[in-house]
Amino acid sequence: MSALLVDDFPAEATTGTASADATEGTATVVVTETFWHWRHGRIRVWETDPHPSGHAIVLLHGYGAMVEHWRRNIPALAADATVYALDLLGFGKSDMPDVHYSARLWGEQVRDFLDARRLEKVTLFGHSMGGLVAAQFAHDHAERTAGLVLVDPSGYPPRTPPDALFRILRFAAENPLLRDVSYWLFATPDIARQGLTSAYFNPAAITPDLVEAFVAPLRQPGAKYSYLAVARRPDDFFVKAPNGIHAPTLLVWGGRDRLLPPRLLKPFRELIPHAESVVIPDTGHCPQDETPAAFNLSVQRFLRMNVFDLG
Repeated sequence: MSALLVDDFPAEATTGTASADATEGTATVVVTETFWHWRHGRIRVWETDPHPSGHAIVLLHGYGAMVEHWRRNIPALAADATVYALDLLGFGKSDMPDVHYSARLWGEQVRDFLDARRLEKVTLFGHSMGGLVAAQFAHDHAERTAGLVLVDPSGYPPRTPPDALFRILRFAAENPLLRDVSYWLFATPDIARQGLTSAYFNPAAITPDLVEAFVAPLRQPGAKYSYLAVARRPDDFFVKAPNGIHAPTLLVWGGRDRLLPPRLLKPFRELIPHAESVVIPDTGHCPQDETPAAFNLSVQRFLRMNVFDLG
């Protein structure tokens, strides 16, 4: 068990007590890191001290990311709730077994975590692929979803067939030899930096520590299974919600997102007609990290008015 800073990426967890100053106007918060033993492997968990309100928030990172991607938001959110951030199976410092990765598998991870912590109902935050997982969970387990915050979410089914490049990548991901070769060709700091350059609008936000945080998990032997899962089984990474999503929902989008452009707000509004939405200007695919002050203000207002009844 370790106590961590949440406003800087730690190279390694260190035992002891550490305070964190996040965005302006938030209090100092201590985040504890533990590992929860799930049936598929160890899961890294960050959590704040219990909040007297009984409200709970669970944070789900995006593809290739980790709990640290929420470090600038946890102190603000901890003002109103106990906050838990999970490394999804196959990412960050969670175990990386060779299993059938899918949105529903990660949804089972969330469900079993709630059972383990005796959390009956939570507000789910999901960024990018984590937004897909959160949305699917909110459909499959509506009775356990108090609220939903989807941040530049992926998972809306495409309206055109996959292009030739994607079909080639899928073929490579399904072939064991090509999979290993292609993975090690792309699992490099330069490729990670290029990916972050596409994800962030402000180049100054892409620091060496940020790059290293995204590269480090790629060095793990099992990373190829989770990182290539989307290419291997793309149909497992779309929201399937025939009964609709009924939890109070906020859609947050970076106005300069080049990976999932703001025009995708439209199909998500069709999927969740009652959802409120916020577009943060001059921000890329990761508003929670690139413009945390605007992000935190938007989500706090929404939660206090629509979920926590503090308005």
